[in-house]
Formats: sequence, C-alpha cells, structure tokens
Amino acid sequence: MAVPSLDPCIGPVTFVCDATSSAQAAASDYVLGGLGRAFVSSAAQVGQLAITALDETTTVDLGASWFRANVTVISAIAFPVVVALFVLQVLTSALRREPGGLLRALVGVGKAMIGAGLALAVTQLALTATDEICTYIASSADVTVSQAAARFFEFNSLMQYDPGLQLMLGLLLVVGFLLLWGVLLFRKAALILVAVFAPIAFAGSAWDQTRAWTRHWLEVVAALVFCKIVIVVAFVVGASAFTGSGPTTSGQSSSQPVAGGGGALGDALVGVLLLAIAIWAPWLTWRFVHWSGMEAAGVMHSTMAANPISKAAGASRVLAKQAAVTAVTGGVGSAVHAATTNQGPKPTAHPGGEQS
Repeated sequence: MAVPSLDPCIGPVTFVCDATSSAQAAASDYVLGGLGRAFVSSAAQVGQLAITALDETTTVDLGASWFRANVTVISAIAFPVVVALFVLQVLTSALRREPGGLLRALVGVGKAMIGAGLALAVTQLALTATDEICTYIASSADVTVSQAAARFFEFNSLMQYDPGLQLMLGLLLVVGFLLLWGVLLFRKAALILVAVFAPIAFAGSAWDQTRAWTRHWLEVVAALVFCKIVIVVAFVVGASAFTGSGPTTSGQSSSQPVAGGGGALGDALVGVLLLAIAIWAPWLTWRFVHWSGMEAAGVMHSTMAANPISKAAGASRVLAKQAAVTAVTGGVGSAVHAATTNQGPKPTAHPGGEQS
C-alpha cells in the first residue's frame, strides 16, 4: 500500500514556508544582481582602458635609440646572409647555364641594401600617416573613438535588465574588450619585432628561392599598420550608421534619428558585433593586402604580356630557337647527304673477274 506524500507547508507553518521561499528568492536576486552589476562595471572599466589604448599606449616609435641599436645588430647579421644567398644564386645560375640568374643576383643584392635602409623610414612614415588618417576620420564625424564607442555601451542603462542578462552581457563585453586590448598590444609588439627583422627579410632578394621573404614581410607590415584604420572606422562609421549622425559636405556633423534602435540592449549587441570586427581587423587587413597584391601582380603580368615590345621580344626568341633548330637539323642532314655522296656507287662485277 502506497504511503501518501505529505506537504509540510500546510496548516499553521505555511507562513514559515512562504517566508523561507521569499528569503531564498531575495538572496538569489541579490547574489545574481550583484554579480551582474559587477560584470557590467568591469566591462565599463576594461572598455575604457581598451579604447584609450587605441590612441595612446599603442603608438609605435621606430626612431627610438634602443630600437635603432637592435636594428644595427640585426643588420650586422644580415650582411653574411646576403653574401651567402648571393653565392647560392651565382652557383645555381652557373650550374643551370642561365646568364639571367647572374643579373638577378646583382639586382637582388641592390634591393637588399636599399630596401633594408629605407624599410624603417617608410614604415614610420606609414604609421604617422595612419595615425593622422584615424584622427581625421574621427574629427570629420565630430567625435572621438571613445565617444563613438560610448554610443553603443550605455552601461548605466544595462543595470535595469534582468540580473542573468546583465551577467551574460557583462561577461561578453569583458571578454570582447580584453581581446581588443590584446589585439592592440599585439599590433604594437608585432610591428616592433617584424620591423627589427627588416634586413633579414630584404636579404632574401639575393636568391630566387628566398625572394618571397620580402613580399611576405611587406604584407605583414602593411596589415599591422593599416588595421588601426579598420578598427577606427568600425566604431566611428558604425556609430554614424546606427545613430544617424555623420559628417556632411560642409564638414559639419549632421544627425538624423534612426528607427528601430532597440534601446540600450540593442546598442550593446551592435557594439559587440563591432568589437568582433575590430578584433579580426589585423587578419582581415592581411587578407585584403594579400589579395590585392596578387591581383596587382596578375594585372602587371597581363599588361607586360600584352605589351608590343614584349610580344616582339617573344617572337624574336621563338624565331631564334627555330633558326637554331633548323641550323642543327640542317647541318646533320647535310653531313648525312655528303657522306652518302662521297661513298659513291658500288662497283659491279663482270663475268671473267673484271670490275667496271
């Protein structure tokens, strides 16, 4: 016989159970609400540090004395590398009996010397131009990067939502801002490290097998330098797109309301999306630089192939090969014909032992 279950919260102790349930719910809301507010507050602090790092702590100076001293050391190591690669290019060209390889070796050594001397100056010029472009983009929209990012992250307004939502969104923003800060610090460290190895990268121009070193170095440096523009554009233009404000032809900022904003929660989700774009900015920039470089090389090759001078040179090479083949085959045919002619007709024997 089954024993019926008894509900202890009936009768005179009902108010005790209700008070206990209310206390548990209040405690749960207090704990979750405290955690949610703590995560949102942490996201606000980390976001401020990350956006500030975009303009201040990640500035790269390739003209510092300590950096120049390290480049001098690497340059001393790069000189024997250039000599070794030059010797390899000469040996391979001699074994292949390719006169053009010797000329490429001399041109490669010249590129290595000139490129290593100009690489740092051009990189520093590109960094300065990038900073100026970012400042111009922000000033044209009449905002700073911090103000543009602040339009998406109204942290005080997020406090009104459910504690669970605060906890989830705060954690997501903390991770996003930490990754953005890490990307900015990685950009600075990678630029310094890659720039130091510029003499080694350009030394590869002396040998056909290592000529790609220079191209890869240029692609990486270009991606690291110009990815800052992508990050700034993501926030500034994104703020203009979702708030309806932006520069006009007169240089003044205009503002138009955008329907369907979604409140603080919708703005925060848009901000998370822009954070994701900013985090992937170095990789996206590198892919674009690599693709544009390959396209430019293909267009240049097609243009050179369609050039009348190149066509004439190609036709001349074809005619020269045909003439050489004809001369060789004609000489062999003449020798065979001459050997057959000198051999003469065979003597015929007559009856009686006489030959005619």
